[in-house]
Amino acid sequence: MGTAERRTEIMRVLCRRRHETISNLAEEFGVSTRTILRDIEVLSVMEPIYTQCGRYGGVFVTDDYSMSRMYMTDKELSVLHKLSKFADEKAVCNLSMEENNLLKFIISQYTKQKN
Repeated sequence: MGTAERRTEIMRVLCRRRHETISNLAEEFGVSTRTILRDIEVLSVMEPIYTQCGRYGGVFVTDDYSMSRMYMTDKELSVLHKLSKFADEKAVCNLSMEENNLLKFIISQYTKQKN
């Protein structure tokens, strides 16, 4: 695995997990912690990631970021789960204004643009 490929995979891991330690990333990718630190340094210039020191430290990706919208936020998922529950119960679904806006946003992000 080359450097660019490893950095892309690091971002995929962070998008899935939202947080990971340098040592875990180094072990997972079979490289030194220094290599991961260099990768994170380069990625942090282009991607919304940051590091935090301390017992609960490591590498974090900002809450609202997803690579190519592969993953939904917790709020987006909660709206879909709510709709699914109402559909299962064949009940009328009442969404708040925020939930309705999130649903519209989901539709716009996951709908292929027509030419």
